[in-house]
Amino acid sequence: MSTPNAERLAKYREKMKAAGFKRLSFYVSGELAEYLEAERQPHECGGRVLERLLLGESAPRPEYWTLEERRRKNARSRGSSRL
Repeated sequence: MSTPNAERLAKYREKMKAAGFKRLSFYVSGELAEYLEAERQPHECGGRVLERLLLGESAPRPEYWTLEERRRKNARSRGSSRL
């Protein structure tokens, strides 16, 4: 049995693949890992940081949340703030 988040992540991975993104897994030196972490902005994943530093900008990603999921999420957060 998978969780809703695991299902959403699987869908997102398929969207990324369909958009031409490739998943890479590799080791880097401690110095490079520290540099990448220092360069990371709050909204960025490690891949996006690396892409931005190498290419000058990162390519647009597919949306993680569907429009309906964003609406439900926003409705829940607005409802809980009224308590």
